[in-house]
Amino acid sequence: MVAQFKVPEVSCQHCVNAITSEVSTLDGVQNVNVNLDDKTVTVEHGEGVSVNQIVEAIHEAGYDDVTRLN
Repeated sequence: MVAQFKVPEVSCQHCVNAITSEVSTLDGVQNVNVNLDDKTVTVEHGEGVSVNQIVEAIHEAGYDDVTRLN
């Protein structure tokens, strides 16, 4: 499964590292891709991971404005 999110606060490599690190800790996440140009986060995950868990992980990384795109 793939979930994509808009995170307008993403602006630098630190943002990429923080989000990737936090979301990757979720059991069942296979890949995290943060695109600085589009300010999007794309997460490949198994059925055991909910969208809410991913959003919460992005919040835990310090980013409050998260909108699901798909």
